[in-house]
Amino acid sequence: MVQCHGEKIFSRRVALPSALLGLLASLDVASALNTPLKPSQARRTPASTHLHDVNGQSPVLSDAFSPDKHANGQSAHLASASTATASATRTTRSMTASGGSVDRPRRMPPPLSDYEKLLEEMMKDGGYDRGRLVRFFASRPGQCATRAADFFGAYQRLKAVWEADQAVPPEQRQRGKILRQELAALGPVAVKLGQTLSQRPDIISEEVCEALKPLQTSNTPFDNDEALRIMATELEHDGPIAPGVCPPDCDDPDAPPLFAAISDGPIASASLGQVYRVRSHEGVDMAVKVQRPGAVRQVTLDFAVIASALWAVQRSGWGNGDLLEIIDIVAAGVFEELDYRNEARNAETFARSLQFLGYVAVPQPVQGYRLSRRLILTEWVKGRHLEDLSREEGLA
Repeated sequence: MVQCHGEKIFSRRVALPSALLGLLASLDVASALNTPLKPSQARRTPASTHLHDVNGQSPVLSDAFSPDKHANGQSAHLASASTATASATRTTRSMTASGGSVDRPRRMPPPLSDYEKLLEEMMKDGGYDRGRLVRFFASRPGQCATRAADFFGAYQRLKAVWEADQAVPPEQRQRGKILRQELAALGPVAVKLGQTLSQRPDIISEEVCEALKPLQTSNTPFDNDEALRIMATELEHDGPIAPGVCPPDCDDPDAPPLFAAISDGPIASASLGQVYRVRSHEGVDMAVKVQRPGAVRQVTLDFAVIASALWAVQRSGWGNGDLLEIIDIVAAGVFEELDYRNEARNAETFARSLQFLGYVAVPQPVQGYRLSRRLILTEWVKGRHLEDLSREEGLA
C-alpha cells in the first residue's frame, strides 16, 4: 500500500496506460523483448467446454461493467445478428456439451488489405517510411483528393465558428466543442492531434484545451456488432462470444461460448480502438481491446495527405522547416500503435524495467488467447483516472 500520513491512499498496484508503455519502454532493457510474456492465472483455450455462467450469474456483466457510465454517457447495446459476408473457415475438432467431439468450421483472419500489407512491409523493413507511404498513395490520387477535401471542409467549418466566437464571451463559446467534434469525425490521426493539443494551452486557449480533453478517454465508439465480429475472427472462434451474445454471421451459435460474460458495450473508446470487459470461465475479469475497423487505411492515408501537403507548403517557402520531421516522429509512433503485438512486448519490457519499485503493475497479455495485430486481451486492473483523485491522493 502507498501511505500518506499513516493513512492508506490507494492500492500498491498502479496501472499505467498502454500509450505510456510505448513511449517509455525504449528507455530500458531492450533485451527483454525476447523474454516470454508473463503467465496469467486466467488461462483458457478457445475450445473450452464450459457452457454455464460463472456462479450462476447473468452473461451480461453487472452495472459496474456497463458502458453507460463510460462511453460518452450512452449505453451501447448489442444488436441482433445480421447478414454479412461469410468468413473463411477451416475445420477444427471441439468438445460438445455431452462430452463427445465434432468437426466444425473455425474462423480464420481475413486476408490482409493492401494498406495492411504496406504497414507490415514497412514494419519489417525498419518502421515508418514517408517516401514509401507517399509513393504508395501516389497511385491512388482519388483517395488522396477525397481525403484532402475532408480536411479542407473541416477547416472551413472551424474557421467560420472561430471567427463568430470572437464576439462571444468565453463561457458561451462553442469553438472548443466544435473542434472536438470535427477532429473525432476525421478519425484516428486527427484525434491524436486533438489529444496532444488538449495538453498545450500555450498553443490554444485553456478553454479549448478543456473541451478537447474528452478525446483522451471517451471517443465515439464504433459498432458493437463489428467489434464482436473482430473478436470472433481474431480469436478464431466460431461460436458465441458469451452466453447469448453471438457475433454477426456466427457459424455455430450452439458452440461453447468463448467467455463467461462480456460488458454490453465498450467500457472505453479511444482513437485506434475500444475496450470491453470480459470474464473468463474461471471467474477472472479481463480487458479486450479491439482495433477500429479501417484504422490502418485511415492512418496511412491521412499521414500521406498531411506529409504531401506539408511538403508543398515548405517548397513554397512557407511554414517551419521542421514540420515534416515532426510529422515523421508522430507517424512512426502511431504506426507502432497499429500493431497490438508491439503493445504486448512493450508491456512486458516496461514491467521488467520497473519491477524494482515493487508498487507499479503493468497489465500483461493473458496467455491462452491468440494475440494479433488487431486484438489484445490483458489482465483487468482496477483504477481511477488522475483527474478523479483528490488533491491528497494526487500528491501522494
